[in-house]
Order: sequence, then C-alpha cells, then structure tokens
Amino acid sequence: MSKVVIYGASRQGRVVLSILRACQVPVQGFLDDRKEIHGGLLDGLPVLGGWDWIGEARPDKFHFVIGIGNNDVRTRLGEKLRGAGLTLVNVVHPSAVVMEGTRLGTGILICAGAIVVTGTGVEDDAVINTGSTIDHDSLVAAGAYISPGVHTAGCITIGRGAFVGIGAVIGPGVTVGRGSIVGAGSVVLNDVPDGMFAYGSPAKAVRRVADPPDWRRILSGEKSA
Repeated sequence: MSKVVIYGASRQGRVVLSILRACQVPVQGFLDDRKEIHGGLLDGLPVLGGWDWIGEARPDKFHFVIGIGNNDVRTRLGEKLRGAGLTLVNVVHPSAVVMEGTRLGTGILICAGAIVVTGTGVEDDAVINTGSTIDHDSLVAAGAYISPGVHTAGCITIGRGAFVGIGAVIGPGVTVGRGSIVGAGSVVLNDVPDGMFAYGSPAKAVRRVADPPDWRRILSGEKSA
C-alpha cells in the first residue's frame, strides 16, 4: 500500500494511527485544518498542514483516511476528498472479524475486537468501534458511528450519519433513522425516526436532535466552549 495520510490530528486520529501501525502500514503524517498545530508532532508524526497541503504535495502518491469522530465533518470531508479524485482506504484492526460476504465502502474505520457478520453492508465513512458486533444482513449507512460495545441483532439498519452510544443494544429488524442518536446503554426494540434522540430500556424517541449536534459533548462528554 502507498503511504497513508490521516486527516484529523485528533483523538480518533490517534486511534487510526495505532491501527495502521498494528497493520504495519506506513504513515506519512497528519493533516488538520487548525493552522496553529501545523508543523507540530502527534505521536511522533508531523502535522503536515491542512487542505492546502493536498494541492502542494502530489497527493496521488498517498492514500487517505479520516480520523474525525464528528459524523457531519467526517462525511463532508470524505466527499470532498473523493471529489478531488483521491483514494480513501479502510482501516481494519487485525483483531476485528469482517466475515466473507460483507460489503464495504471506503473510508471505513473498524476497531479492535469488532465483528461484522455475513450479509452486512458498511457504507463510506462509517465507524464501527471497539468490541462492537453487527449481526447478519444489516446495514450501517454512510457516515454512521457505532460506539464501543454496541451489539445488534440481524437485519438492522443504522441510518446515514446516525450515532449509537456506548453499550447500546439494537433488536432484530430495527431501523435507527438518518441523523438519529441512541443514548448509551439503551435497548432499542422499535424503530427510531429520522433525526430523533432516543434512550432508555426499552428506548423511546424523546426529542429532536439539535442542529447541529453538540459533537464535543456526544463524543467525549465535554461541553462546548
């Protein structure tokens, strides 16, 4: 494989780097749009620049991955990179199990201990986090984020840009709608409509998701500045 550039000098970018190193894939460095960190180091690799670097550095020599947790930003950036004719690759931890008969897009992150079962489709820029299991004949749509320890039955759908919180359980045949959020530890036995926040056991849709969502709080528990 060509050298890889990670877009996103972030916590998730460090996770991506650790998986690439475990796979012995050479990494050139990070890109990030925060100019104040350009020229610095993250885990021993340089922050090369931002989007402008792509136009200056013969990007055809490299493959790209996105290390950003924010679903909206990750999806937009993936579309922008593809629109520029660049190649996004999947990052799959060696301990993950992706069974034969699984359909993968590009720009996907599958973390340590995850299992994706036969007949499942995982679309572009989706994230399946540590120890999560997606059972047979399911769909994880573009830009969706599956947190650590999520377990699903078969024939489920996680909609485009949806977020499923840590330790949630998704029952058989359930659809989590586009842009919806499932709270941590929830047991989802009925469909969640598009753009709704649902939580509890059994989970209920309680309110509309904020536009835009507070991704800093969703991903790390921190309140936005």
